[in-house]
Amino acid sequence: MWLLIGIGTVIILALIAYTIYGHKRHITPSKGQKIDLSQRPNSALLIIDLQEDFTLATGKNAYDPALVDKTISAINELVLIANETGQPVISVRQIFKGLYINLLVKFLNKGRGGPKSAGLDLDARLNGDIDHDITKARADAFSEPELEKVLERQKIGKLQIVGLDGNYCVQSTMQAAINRGYQVSFSDAAILAVNPTVWQKTRARLAARGAKNGDIKATAVAS
Repeated sequence: MWLLIGIGTVIILALIAYTIYGHKRHITPSKGQKIDLSQRPNSALLIIDLQEDFTLATGKNAYDPALVDKTISAINELVLIANETGQPVISVRQIFKGLYINLLVKFLNKGRGGPKSAGLDLDARLNGDIDHDITKARADAFSEPELEKVLERQKIGKLQIVGLDGNYCVQSTMQAAINRGYQVSFSDAAILAVNPTVWQKTRARLAARGAKNGDIKATAVAS
């Protein structure tokens, strides 16, 4: 009996350790090769995880619907500016991969972001033309090689990054972009965070690393 208890304890501890490792890996920004800004004069708008799974969620860890409406309105204004000035608009959507992580997502977050979810599409309130739609499995959008390929092809060196959540996928993507030498900007009005207090601290850390915070019109730069 004690042997079975011991084996069970080891298995539980191993699962806990693996979960902690997986979470850390999921949110850790990637490094990547430094870009040459002199060869990347263009700008792009990058929209993170603005999917129905997250924007229409209810209950624990859900966003205030009124705040979601306000944020999407701000993002739509950015999309309009980008469309009018010829900047590419890139959406990046979360689709979790792996049996274990999707099991956790199923039980802890109602399957949101899982490959079988019905809410993986962009929120229908998002207006304007989306030039590229990329899916990712980790928080950092640069973990998906297709993003860097798109940015390289279009000589993008300046990124305005918006979406959700400011404390997770948005900040991880910003950090990864800064790690690669991109000029990064954002707007509070176009970023959702379940925990606004933590977002204030996250925003300060991003600003310390060089990310620029400004209003919508001021941060939109034509290609």
